[in-house]
Amino acid sequence: MAKPLAMIRSGGVSMKRIWTVALAVLLAVPVSFTMAVAAPQPGGTLVYALRDEPDRLDPNLSGLRPSQIVFFQIFDPLIVRDKTDKKFKPWLATSWTVSPDGTVYTFKLRQGVKFHDGTPFDAAAVKFNFDRTHNPSLASRCGGCAVGFYDHAQVVDPSTVKIYLKRSWAPFLDAASLYYRMVSPAGVKQYGDQDFGRHPVGSGPFKFVEWIPNDHITLERYGDYQWPAPILRHSGPAYVERVIIRMLPEDSTRVAALENGEVQVIDNAPAQDFDRLTKDSRFKALVGFVPGVPFDFAINVTKPPTDELAVRQALSYGLDRPTIVKTVFGPFAKVGAFLPAYGLLTPYTYGYDKSADVYRFDPAKARTLLDDAGWKVGPDGIRQKAGKRLIIPVGSWEHGVPEVMQAQLKQIGIDLRLFIATGTAIQTVNENQRKAVTLMSPLPAPRSDPDIVSAFLHSRNVGGGGFNFSFVSDPALDRLLDAQAVEVNEVKRAQILSEAQHMVMEKAYMVAVYNWDNISLKSSKVNDLEFDSIGFFPWLHDAWLSP
Repeated sequence: MAKPLAMIRSGGVSMKRIWTVALAVLLAVPVSFTMAVAAPQPGGTLVYALRDEPDRLDPNLSGLRPSQIVFFQIFDPLIVRDKTDKKFKPWLATSWTVSPDGTVYTFKLRQGVKFHDGTPFDAAAVKFNFDRTHNPSLASRCGGCAVGFYDHAQVVDPSTVKIYLKRSWAPFLDAASLYYRMVSPAGVKQYGDQDFGRHPVGSGPFKFVEWIPNDHITLERYGDYQWPAPILRHSGPAYVERVIIRMLPEDSTRVAALENGEVQVIDNAPAQDFDRLTKDSRFKALVGFVPGVPFDFAINVTKPPTDELAVRQALSYGLDRPTIVKTVFGPFAKVGAFLPAYGLLTPYTYGYDKSADVYRFDPAKARTLLDDAGWKVGPDGIRQKAGKRLIIPVGSWEHGVPEVMQAQLKQIGIDLRLFIATGTAIQTVNENQRKAVTLMSPLPAPRSDPDIVSAFLHSRNVGGGGFNFSFVSDPALDRLLDAQAVEVNEVKRAQILSEAQHMVMEKAYMVAVYNWDNISLKSSKVNDLEFDSIGFFPWLHDAWLSP
């Protein structure tokens, strides 16, 4: 791993400082981790409740978090980042080397690995996965993958594969540890590209059994599993015999299911129940402080009224973020989670530059910007220009935050029209955003490498399978994003990232609201359940149930 990042401008932080602060916070939170008091016991069924339904269980094509939570248990990556020292460690790859110019990665693969269908994992399978992920006809939503950088893969022998990039790409190993998870080529051939996500076949600790839409997904232990990453707690098959993923969109329903023992873990713990449940010895909290892009609203910059810089800037100045966080997420403050966000990256992210966080609450400045842009206050308090009202539709899968934003922005004359949807529904809306209406859509994005911002702001990710729902096409920003992606010197890369952050915020391409941290609640009978290195996805291989 590269040396710790030097201080970034006047408000910067070092890589060492980021992980030190995060670790200190985690250690200060007694509800986050518990030590097992007995030897792990195999068997039992772990029921895990999600708020949103996955779109498809296909790591080559899907980028939705609900899908990733499930398919991270079904599919293995080549490598993994260690939570302790933040270095990359083996998984399906036993070792790897990089060419001097950073364009060729050679992976030596673990032998004896078999997919759930009995077919072997080998170099040909790796090539198949990379080629499929980057097949433009499939419009992959693997937002963290090497879009624009991947060239081809070469099978050297059954246990050796070379990945060729068009040019060096600094985040490649980070992407390989998170998003390139190996699917069975035979499984894809059997079910087809579009249906494979409903019949996933991987090599991970759990096998897919069934998916009943709007109800549950069932996984079962893969009894032949002998190749977990060395950083995990044990080397054999998973402890729990079965995992049932239940889709329970209502917060009250998830909480009730946890309290009555129907489920053992709930994702997206509701703030209103957090204090009460964490004071109950039957339950524990799992807290992940997530690097990457915070909870931002991607603004369509190609359609009025948000094609006007003044309107976009007024949106940011008109938001009282501390009040939003206190109102919606107040109880999470005791674990240091869900803090206000003002910039393009969360403070836990390498390259974060605090000096770019320019939009503090200033309603007077917001009103002046709108006045100067010709938006005059109408008789009902909503601004108008050329006979059109200042209306901005807002799509969100979150309740609470949009409503508080709506009330705050009304005070400066902006009318937010709310559209609350599930994760899959909001994706459908986003895909039609350009031809439909101006839409602000929430986009938290976990990633330990800051290049994740390219997925949301580089012009190559407009349309198709990309996540550039702001429809930003800015050649100057593209050049900065391309430059940081190939720069391997961390100090130089940080300088480029700083310039990019300042540019994005000055042009108000996104509206940052809060740091989207990961808070789940679990039964005290669930042991050794941990999140991955970015605090966003659970590792269920080591989890076991007390009687």
